[in-house]
Amino acid sequence: MGSESTHTPGAEREPEVTPRLTARIVVGDDGESECTIHPADATSEELLTTWITAVGDSFVELAAMR
Repeated sequence: MGSESTHTPGAEREPEVTPRLTARIVVGDDGESECTIHPADATSEELLTTWITAVGDSFVELAAMR
């Protein structure tokens, strides 16, 4: 007869921490919105390179997607 394994893949790893993010939405004079997301605890130096921006209708409110 065969043997059964009780090994759970990844069980030996520590759980990953989900990063906290901050989203800032700015509406320009032309009415177009920009949403910039960056780590909430980023230093001023990190903010120079650790961010992403979506423009116009490339982003929606979370409630609209649920």
